[in-house]
Amino acid sequence: WEGALYAAAAALLDGRRGGGALPAATRAALARVSKATVEAAAAVRGCAGGGSGGLRAPQLPSVVFTHEGGEGGRGKENQDAAFAARPSPDLAIFGVFDGHGRRFGKLAGEVASRVVRSRLCALHRWVELCPDAALQWVFTHAHEEIRTAMVAAAPELLHLQRGHRADFLVEWMTDEDGGGARWDAVDGGTTATV
Repeated sequence: WEGALYAAAAALLDGRRGGGALPAATRAALARVSKATVEAAAAVRGCAGGGSGGLRAPQLPSVVFTHEGGEGGRGKENQDAAFAARPSPDLAIFGVFDGHGRRFGKLAGEVASRVVRSRLCALHRWVELCPDAALQWVFTHAHEEIRTAMVAAAPELLHLQRGHRADFLVEWMTDEDGGGARWDAVDGGTTATV
């Protein structure tokens, strides 16, 4: 799509489309916006570790040590996720996510890590200028993405909403000993240190 954007911008700049050449100020503004759009997309792609060619965010060497929690070595699922990213020369971002919950802990940690990394890298200038606001916004979106991923993985979950901000997922659960059954909050979430 980058090539198509450049081609469309070039066509507009030299008047091949739209019935003639654009005014000089408009051509200059379009050139700046087109270049900035392609650079931003390449930086996000590079920061997220995907794509090929184009600009890439500087790599940030890192080492992560993790284990499955508890006493370790007991066959418990490791639900940790982590990342290190350098979206600009002036900013390095590190994230550690400790998923919890037997059913959705791993999913929550992985989704949160992916969303937080990609959004903070894409918005790195905002992170540099207003880190508290940027983190609050990103965590809100990570929460929404985790909920969406849980519902996609288990469509039988019931989404309850009370008021305009309080909402949660519940599922029908039976006691492990075969006793009573009830609606209960979905088992899964993550802590985050960024």
